[in-house]
Amino acid sequence: MKIKKVVVILLSSLILFLILSPIRIYLGSPAFSLIGFVLFFFLTVLFIKKYKTFLPVWVILAAIILGQLIPELPMRVTAFEETLTSLPGSLIHTLGIICGFLYWRLKPPFNILVASLGCLITAFMFFQGYEYWYHRLNYGTFTGKVQPALPTKFEAYDARQNLITNSSFQNKVVLLDFWFTRCGTCFEKFPQVQAAYDRYKDDPSVAIFAVDVPIEEDTPGQAFQVIKDEGYTFPMVIAKDEHLPEKFGVKYYPTTIVIDRSGQIVLQRRCSRSGYDG
Repeated sequence: MKIKKVVVILLSSLILFLILSPIRIYLGSPAFSLIGFVLFFFLTVLFIKKYKTFLPVWVILAAIILGQLIPELPMRVTAFEETLTSLPGSLIHTLGIICGFLYWRLKPPFNILVASLGCLITAFMFFQGYEYWYHRLNYGTFTGKVQPALPTKFEAYDARQNLITNSSFQNKVVLLDFWFTRCGTCFEKFPQVQAAYDRYKDDPSVAIFAVDVPIEEDTPGQAFQVIKDEGYTFPMVIAKDEHLPEKFGVKYYPTTIVIDRSGQIVLQRRCSRSGYDG
């Protein structure tokens, strides 16, 4: 009988999370976090009051937390870096569960204070916190400020074996899209690169390059042929130094870097499996 009650709690938490999931898609992670905090808070209070005479409170809490983790845990384990943008939402849902427990456990006015503190944290994330989080993921700082200048000399070869260097960027706004031939997400983003190139190809003050990072499996010229076979016309170069992306702070693929006319990096944005983070 107790097992049945645990299953009911676990499934209720799981179903609630699944119902909330479309909110993240259509309204964004901040709304997903805010609504989830409120609902998991009340769900926790409800189940503790209903089942506390049948089950230890820690079992009730564990079942609720496990219910919300079941859909996310495989994704977090297999693609943790790619899912970091949504991590605050999961943490805020757990915060709602903890606040619900403390609201039931503590006496007034302390239970009200704890619930209010949880609401303030969630409200902060809704209005401002996610922006700071996205800045941290995309730019490496919570303020959104990026490295002020090129960290290393840029050297890459185009299809005719011409060497493209920093001198090619003088007085130009430059977009560099770092990718490699085995990166499926990179190919999903190429239409955006092509659209940018089509828009600015006649503007001499703008330069766009897809920067291929060679891997061992690549055959000579393979990257150029792949781009041609896919029907893309944007300029493509192959990094002379395989460590070039690391020197530019590129850890994930694809990553887009924008350099202004003074040679300063003004944007560095990575792309997750579901699109640009942030």
